[in-house]
Amino acid sequence: MTGADGQVGRALRAHLPGAVFLTRGDLDVTDQRMVRHLLGGIDLVVHCAAMTDVDGCERDPERAMVVNAWGAAYVATAADRVIQLSTDYVFDGRKDGAYMEDDPPNPQSAYGRSKLEGERAVLEAGPNLVVRTSWVFGDGRNFLRSILAADRAGRPLRVVADQRGRPTYAGDLALALAHLAGGDDAGILHVAGDGEPCSWAELAELAVGHPVEHVTTAEWGAPAPRPANSVLALERARERGVPLGDWRASVRSYVEVGAGRGSCWRGATGRGSRP
Repeated sequence: MTGADGQVGRALRAHLPGAVFLTRGDLDVTDQRMVRHLLGGIDLVVHCAAMTDVDGCERDPERAMVVNAWGAAYVATAADRVIQLSTDYVFDGRKDGAYMEDDPPNPQSAYGRSKLEGERAVLEAGPNLVVRTSWVFGDGRNFLRSILAADRAGRPLRVVADQRGRPTYAGDLALALAHLAGGDDAGILHVAGDGEPCSWAELAELAVGHPVEHVTTAEWGAPAPRPANSVLALERARERGVPLGDWRASVRSYVEVGAGRGSCWRGATGRGSRP
């Protein structure tokens, strides 16, 4: 597995005990020679390494493309089979309903464009699998951890209310990826937290247990554009028997075990216990 020091990578350790976990220090996915040396001929690589700072990608789109697109291509041409982790940001967010796997992508940000190019490289390299997910939270930097820390510090909470999506606990996503690693699925599959979608403001209110100030995306003013609708359809994953965690139950558990109280927190893994 690549990207083993990220939120999903940390969670996957409990579900793939026999795997080799490569952190950014172990493997630079932008170094094609190193990728070939370490991953050449490997039966399966779960590729999670990526540049995920959306605003950072907007400021440095060339670097985003090198890491997220070229890196994915290098991994896919080296390994026998790849499961590539991707994102809801490949869509423009203008659809009324949930996004299906076959809906045409139209990314609006440098991050989304780089991840889409990575998807294409992985799918062109062979019978590989792209798993799109959204709004990940787990052991690492993420929206929920920041909100909880701000609330404990007594700072006012102003949260975007005009973007909707499916929060995904990293432990739930790891369980799904481990399930998929044992099969031969190929193509594109959406895997995210199950349950009614929400806005960032509603997610924050569930976590902190009280109302927050609702603001618009325009009022927040982030450098990179965000899709207003990030809701991923999960019907295909359900049909294939992929385990999906209830994101509301996972948020409650995440808060109860002390999420955001320090880098040593690891949390539980699995359903009901992501970014």
